[in-house]
Amino acid sequence: MLNDKQAPFAPQTRVSPDAPTSLLPRTLAGTVIMPRVSRQPQPDDDSPSEPEASTVRRYPWWQQVLAFLLPAATMFAIGWQGLGDRQLWNDEHATWHTTTLDWAELSRLLDRLDRVVALYYLLMRGWVSLAGDTPTMLRLPSLVAMACAAGLTALLGQRLLGTPAGLVAGLVFTVIPGVSRYAQEARPYAFAVAAAVLATLLLLQALDRPRWPRWLLYAAVVVLAAYFHVVAVLLLVPHALLAWLRYQRSERDVRLWKYLGALAVIAAGVMPLVYAGSGQSQAIDWIEADRKAVVELPMQLFGSYPVAAAVCAVALFGVPLLAALRNRGVTAALVAWALFPPLFTLATAPLLNLFLFRYLLFTLPAWALLAAGALHGISRVVFRRVWPQLVIAAGALPALALLAVPAHQDLRGTRVEGEPDYRAAAEVIMAGVRPGDGIIFAGRARPPRLGMAYQMRDGPRPDDVLLVRSSAEIGDFGVQECPVTLPCLAGRERIWLVSTSYSREPFSEMSEERAATLTRIYQVEQEEIFPRVNVHLLVPRR
Repeated sequence: MLNDKQAPFAPQTRVSPDAPTSLLPRTLAGTVIMPRVSRQPQPDDDSPSEPEASTVRRYPWWQQVLAFLLPAATMFAIGWQGLGDRQLWNDEHATWHTTTLDWAELSRLLDRLDRVVALYYLLMRGWVSLAGDTPTMLRLPSLVAMACAAGLTALLGQRLLGTPAGLVAGLVFTVIPGVSRYAQEARPYAFAVAAAVLATLLLLQALDRPRWPRWLLYAAVVVLAAYFHVVAVLLLVPHALLAWLRYQRSERDVRLWKYLGALAVIAAGVMPLVYAGSGQSQAIDWIEADRKAVVELPMQLFGSYPVAAAVCAVALFGVPLLAALRNRGVTAALVAWALFPPLFTLATAPLLNLFLFRYLLFTLPAWALLAAGALHGISRVVFRRVWPQLVIAAGALPALALLAVPAHQDLRGTRVEGEPDYRAAAEVIMAGVRPGDGIIFAGRARPPRLGMAYQMRDGPRPDDVLLVRSSAEIGDFGVQECPVTLPCLAGRERIWLVSTSYSREPFSEMSEERAATLTRIYQVEQEEIFPRVNVHLLVPRR
């Protein structure tokens, strides 16, 4: 006898699953045959009126973990090399200074300067209180943020183009010298880069599953990116382009309206920051957008002209390939991400003074994704498969790394090019200082007081004889000095003069009254010349 699965004569009559069993077909053995029911997804309140392809591809958890961890660990390993070897420079001294202030003093400083990076200063103040203020500890948060940016770039590439392309994008990002340079910088730029990539990833997830919590999380991260650096808000332009290209065909799609709601939340969060920063524009009025700045932008942004040329050439080659593979919306968004911020800041430079390569670091993930997209396109067009791009990358990435090696070595010098060697100057003074010694400072381009204060923070320090009001008291990175020099000298027998003047003349780049007073009373007994900083020991004239 045939069993139920072997019954060849089962009727093919279509019967509703809700019909009574007396009407359902039966096998020869008399067993009722229940009809198969195809389960269709039920639309919810957030479903679009027309079915559309998903923006976000889903991958097994282990592929996502691998895509994140491999570039992130690589970035951390690269950035860890020489993390604390390079001396802090002017901007990093400002970060350290804010960690030494109490809450009232920090509030006074932010009222006058740097409101747009107040969040970073608050984070660093808490971090330094726990970890200390060595160069390694001051820079470690930036390294962790940039490592997260590398992993998030890989996840973004995975969702847009697949796991191989995501891994390639993350690794290309880690090789760029400019990335590791600012992974070793006690400033907020690495945090802005990480937040920008995370915001883009959250946008894709919100477009794919448009529930309000996802949109609000996306809006919060965009606001966070802006509070780490306000120029990162320009990322909204490629984001808007991505949303528009996907949903312009469906006027009834609720996702578009939810995106507009997220934009309203972002505007409410960012506008107070923009308003607060507009009153402190004097802090960046030194930025120039001349021909030299434009020509040097690729080298400064990528850290090397050869690396910039290689990455940009491959990325631009990949644009038509990605567009041909029906990824036009993704391609347009990535191109806008890479090009719109520098073009906008250049066009508005006379008004906003924002055309500075450090402010544009958040565009580097887009260049890495476009370069990975080129390999993705070649694999699809030539090999008709996706995974061969790993074979291509196995040859391309080492070549890119070789191009980047000289720049990585230069960036890991003992000091930033053109910056004073405060460490050497401080060692001379701390080795020779005596009780009752005083110290004075000269130099306009790089006032040395803050840098020397950091280098001598744990050692013997001469008295700052010309100091009337400290930077903490006036809410600035500068200080107020004695208007008349002689009364403040108070008959000091020995004075250390630290000058960052371009001239080796001890009393250059100071007021005529001060230079005349010091020349009349003192003579130089000892002189030490270091890169961009000189130390002179002054003693009374015989």
